[in-house]
Formats: sequence, C-alpha cells, structure tokens
Amino acid sequence: MWRSERAVTGSRGRIVAGNPQRTSTSTTPRTASWITHRSVHAALAVASLMAAGLPGASAQPPTVDRFTATTVSMIPAGLDLRIDVREWSDESARSAVVAALAGDGEVTTALAELPTLGYVWRSDSGVGYSVKYAHRVDTAEGERITFVTDKRLGVHDFNPWTVDGGPNGEELDYSVIELDLPDSGTGDGTFSLAADVKIDQENAVVTLEAPEGAPRLLTNAKMEPKPYWSKSG
Repeated sequence: MWRSERAVTGSRGRIVAGNPQRTSTSTTPRTASWITHRSVHAALAVASLMAAGLPGASAQPPTVDRFTATTVSMIPAGLDLRIDVREWSDESARSAVVAALAGDGEVTTALAELPTLGYVWRSDSGVGYSVKYAHRVDTAEGERITFVTDKRLGVHDFNPWTVDGGPNGEELDYSVIELDLPDSGTGDGTFSLAADVKIDQENAVVTLEAPEGAPRLLTNAKMEPKPYWSKSG
C-alpha cells in the first residue's frame, strides 16, 4: 500500500522552499428589396469597420493550445478531458498562484481573484474548470505540463472521484494536473487525486510527487494540432 508512504500535506499541499414601408401589393418584390437593402447596409458597415482598422473587423478567432487525455485507473474511468490554454503563466503569474496556495486565506477565493488562463472541459458535461496556472518545462523525453484549476476536479459530481483499487490523495479545494508528453506519440499523466502537491515558493512552481506504486490516472495524453487558419505560411 502506497498510502503509508505519503507525506501529510494538509489542504494546501506540501510547501518546499432593426420593417420596410409597404409600397406594392406584391410582397415578393418588397421582401427581396428589403433583404437586398439590409445586405448592402450590413456590407457597408463591415467595410467601414475594416477601413477604420478596428480590432476584430477581420481578425481570426484567438488560438489556444489544446491538450486531451482520458482518465484511467480511477472512477470515473474513460472520461475524456480537454484542456484549452489561452495563455501560459510567466514568473509573476506563477508566483501569484503559489502565494494563493501557500497563504493563510481561503484558497478558492484567492484563486478566483487571479486571471483565468484557460479551461478544463469534460466530455460528459458543459461545466468547465478555470485554469489559473499553466506551466511547461522540457524533459529528456519531451515536456512536462502542469496546470492548477480553481476547483477540485469532480467537485460538482454526486459521487466523488476515487482512485480505482487504491487510496485517494489529500482532498484539496483545487486540482493539480500533470501531463508528460514525449516528442512524438502520446503520453500520460496524473493529478492530485493520486499524488502529493509540492509548492516551491522560491522558484514559483507547483509540481506533483506520486508515491511509489501510485497509478497514473491519465492516458492517451497529447497536444492537439492547431486549426489550419492559425498556421503561418
């Protein structure tokens, strides 16, 4: 049992250093004329916006970095997760999250006040979790990506999420997700349901430390290709 090897982390994680007028008895010409006029006015309005150089007049939708993974060795299993990242945490943003996790106040309140960098979505629900921390580092095999969500994954479920056949980690008010992605193919990952949270205040990073024998809770982890319109050239 790897439960006995876990450190007591507490609820925050372990800290380490618009009608036209009727002009004819025939409705068809009037209707056609009305639609044509509306179309012309709409086209002129768009042209005016573009000529004025206003933001959004011709810009493409914002791009996101999208990651997907599937739950395994836990309940619920086979649940697809999608993580959309609009912005990555710089050192200042990471420090703010670390301070929120390590502070004496209510963690969820502190995280709610910080900028949202993206969302974690479930395949079986329209409810998402806000990403407050998004950090990536290179590894020998590829990269490791860490996310911190504003609330614990599964908090809205009637039945709590549990590790299949093993003890659960410390019940936190938030979740930490880690994905290990190789340079090619798919990877795996886990999250704080089965791992200890480590908060490094000095370097402003949040990581996970899984006890020996702890299962990996995410499989088929990968970064999805970007949409065609976001690719240069």
